[in-house]
Amino acid sequence: MEEENELLVHYWQLPEELFVSLKDEFHNRLCNKVQAFTGHYYKNCFYKVLNCPKWHAQRLFTKFNRMTIRELEILREFTNISREEIEINIDSLGNHEDGTIIINPKLPFHLKNIFYVASHLMFDGSFRNKKGGYFYAHTIDLVEYHKNRLNYFGEVPINFITNENQLYFSHTIGYIASKILEIQDFRSLKVFLSEKFKNLTKQHKILLDEFVKAMIIDEGAIDDKIRIELGDNERLIRDIYEVVSRYYPLNPLSSRIRDRYFLENRDWDYKNKKSWKIEFKAISFTLLYKSISPLPIGYKQRSLDGLNDRANRKWFKRRNGETKRLIVKSLLNESKSVLDLSYELYVQMSIIRAHLKTKPNINSSLIGLGIIGKVDEIVLLRGCYSKTDIYGIIDKKKAEDYIKS
Repeated sequence: MEEENELLVHYWQLPEELFVSLKDEFHNRLCNKVQAFTGHYYKNCFYKVLNCPKWHAQRLFTKFNRMTIRELEILREFTNISREEIEINIDSLGNHEDGTIIINPKLPFHLKNIFYVASHLMFDGSFRNKKGGYFYAHTIDLVEYHKNRLNYFGEVPINFITNENQLYFSHTIGYIASKILEIQDFRSLKVFLSEKFKNLTKQHKILLDEFVKAMIIDEGAIDDKIRIELGDNERLIRDIYEVVSRYYPLNPLSSRIRDRYFLENRDWDYKNKKSWKIEFKAISFTLLYKSISPLPIGYKQRSLDGLNDRANRKWFKRRNGETKRLIVKSLLNESKSVLDLSYELYVQMSIIRAHLKTKPNINSSLIGLGIIGKVDEIVLLRGCYSKTDIYGIIDKKKAEDYIKS
């Protein structure tokens, strides 16, 4: 319970320049108290407490303008109202612009939700001060995941632009995350983890897990391994390695030069650009499965399930030739991809590929023996379109004889 309380962010811990409004009945009660304590029974009575222009004081009194958290705290202390009572009566929270206002904010906020926002802004989002922010979301499940998570802050203004795969949301949320966690710039090649961010993840694994989950959702590849590949921002890479390796064993950092185009004739394409790879050791697979499941992207969750199943299989090594026979037996029932066979047989995709088309001894492979062949291909949507081969039995008699041999 003590740790849980440490992770709560109350309204008085938010940036003091944020604007708030109170529920009408409670606002009237505050106004009446200020009038009674000052003996000034006019609509501009706040000026005696706030030392502000009378016109501004009257606008706050009538709720024509929202007050800042700093102004609210001054009035609260003057009237001797508890912070807890104020918090349950906050009606809205936001920056200056109307489109940033959160209605019925669910205060106090939990720090893990603030970490969720900050992490996705770093890896596959955008935040510009006074210009708003968005998350990139390429699947319906991921869009719904973000909508549900943002709902933990209250009624947050959002707008999903379908043709851009971008979910825009209240600037206030990104602003709070940047201030609370002391992140100055969320741009991928400029962002780094503040000392406050790093210390909090080291002290509270629940916060690190939000960070790791966002990183795997946005930038992770899961097949035989779990790896993250990011652009040439060495400071961020080393920050990530520092905090993640505290709880999850990692392989040594590596880098490479990416030599491919995403778009031609663009300065920001990936041709000849350096990238860094962070790779989890196999011992981390089950730890991650327990900590970050479920993932809101179906194919990544399925891959994570497969890694966990393989890590917890009841046997260590099959008899010589047994996996090959199981591949043939499986494909006699239904044609499948390498990934499907990997899940079914609890072995790495690389092992399935080796049995299908072993090199250099291709004649000893299942394809070389004329038992199995490519029978189809399907298109996958995994952030972008890709194809995968489907394998099946091309000689049923050879297949049946192979199983018996």
